[in-house]
Amino acid sequence: MVNAMLRTRTLQDHPRTDIHLGFILFVQMFLLLMLLSASGLSQAAAGEVRLAWNAVNDTRAARYEVHYGTASKTYQSKVQVTTASATVSGLAGGSKYFFATRACTSDGKLCSAFSNEVNVSIPTAAQLTPTLTTPSGTANLTAEGAIDWIHWGIDRPTSVSRKASAATRIGTLTAIGGSPLRFTTTSRLAYSWTNGTPKTSATTRAGLYISGLNKGYELRVPADTNARTLTLYLGGFKTRGRIEVRLSDNSAPVYAATVENLKATFDRRLVLNYRAASAAQTLIVRYTQAISGGNVSIQAATLRNSATTATSSIKAMAEAQTTSTANTGTQSPPTTSADAVAATGPAIEIGEVEINQEWQRVELQRAFKDPVVVVKALSSYDPEPAIIRVDAIDPAGFSIRVQEWDYLDGAHDLETVSYLVMERGRHQLPDGVWVEADSLVTGTTQAFQRHLFSAPFEDAPVVFATVASFNESDAVTARLHAIETDGFDVGLREQEANAQQHLPERIDFIAWEASSGVVDGMRYEVGRTGRMVNHEAHNLVYQTAFVRPPVLVADMQTTHGDDTAALRWQNLNVESVDLRVQEEQSRDREMTHLLEDVGYFIADVE
Repeated sequence: MVNAMLRTRTLQDHPRTDIHLGFILFVQMFLLLMLLSASGLSQAAAGEVRLAWNAVNDTRAARYEVHYGTASKTYQSKVQVTTASATVSGLAGGSKYFFATRACTSDGKLCSAFSNEVNVSIPTAAQLTPTLTTPSGTANLTAEGAIDWIHWGIDRPTSVSRKASAATRIGTLTAIGGSPLRFTTTSRLAYSWTNGTPKTSATTRAGLYISGLNKGYELRVPADTNARTLTLYLGGFKTRGRIEVRLSDNSAPVYAATVENLKATFDRRLVLNYRAASAAQTLIVRYTQAISGGNVSIQAATLRNSATTATSSIKAMAEAQTTSTANTGTQSPPTTSADAVAATGPAIEIGEVEINQEWQRVELQRAFKDPVVVVKALSSYDPEPAIIRVDAIDPAGFSIRVQEWDYLDGAHDLETVSYLVMERGRHQLPDGVWVEADSLVTGTTQAFQRHLFSAPFEDAPVVFATVASFNESDAVTARLHAIETDGFDVGLREQEANAQQHLPERIDFIAWEASSGVVDGMRYEVGRTGRMVNHEAHNLVYQTAFVRPPVLVADMQTTHGDDTAALRWQNLNVESVDLRVQEEQSRDREMTHLLEDVGYFIADVE
């Protein structure tokens, strides 16, 4: 615990009365392990700071405000308490925060000047978040392995194929208790790549296996304070396998699990989102046979970087400041920031980010408990058909990338997208508008499943839906149909040349009643174009006046055209934007699309 004493300052708040505010700051920074021990959470994405100060000896001082932000004397958030201490939580790891306090009257119309400012750096929170699924089809190692990928056993037990154009990041596979053998069978998962060495491209079902109790494999991968995602493909034959994963600095709890099929072969896909609390660490994965009989196998691994902070412009809803200055009694204008400001009411954040085919991490500026993320409609700087993929959503942020359809080469120029993040639940905004933010899971492809809202809307809302997981590497998008007051139809779409079978994915959606207005400093408009948008550019003119180009989230509300397609935009300005539907060309060269109804959300902070 850091104990810092600030100098006492006499603050002239009234012509004949002084308020003396002594401010002492006590800081306690909780690392991930301590948070886990205290709260039982599955992971801690932020830090906490405890502050205490001397009580003000003035009968008018009824409460205190602790203001804080990530820049000196620029405070985007605050907490209010009636005692001389406060705990500020939800602080992002790896960030420096600045704090100051002041005393106020009960109605907030009279406040002292701020105390001295103190600051503290929140350490990066370690992370080890596993997802274990059963894969099918073909794993595209080129698409998954933005940093590196590796495959074992294509021709012989010693064969190693890996990404040719990047420095090696995935370590050497070590056998435990013996030497692995090679297998190849049509019943196992297939793997493909187009940027490998020694073979530039290949498709194979081969891999390695080893037999015997406690025999298996160990794989080591570099770990530091950057967040990365390791995906490991493993399995077995008529046995039970034991998985153990840990960080070398023990900054996150050890992950342990078993996988099995005692009657036949099996494949598993283990996705590990990880980050160490310090540099020069190692992620260690062990996979061993837990019972006698059968064998355990391993085939491939991919590594992508989810730590590159996306080049983004964050805009959160503004918190109006209604306090008056002590000397003049005049009302202070609302505090807003071009980069980030806080919000009241349901947690909402809007932002804009530049992305390409590489995974990037977007760190949220608001404190969320269970965020729902929608990102839909890609800009048009690169003409190749593509969609947006989102993954690894947690209270601190999410990962995002552009994904071209599978028939293309995967490389894509920088595009601009906007995102809308809301706390999960059903909310009524101060202007009476209802919004619902939630998720569902579906594997329904080239068809629809019905999803019901938690409660009916008075009129059919505008719905925005995003594929918010990466359980299968094939490019996929979510399409909507039959949006009504009680629910909507939703289904997955792969490129037309595919068999239209896809692993279940998480779909995040936000349903917002058509409306416009200002909510806590965020000027917004939600509406529909009507059935007016096809493959040709349609100019959407806003009904709301903006002083700078707003963020845009848009999604097709209908599926009149059966061909796989996604929404693109261009020429975004303060008055209008051009929207069009772009089909992909995996099966044919035709890109003409029927007219669709497009829902849109446009917003900016005032």
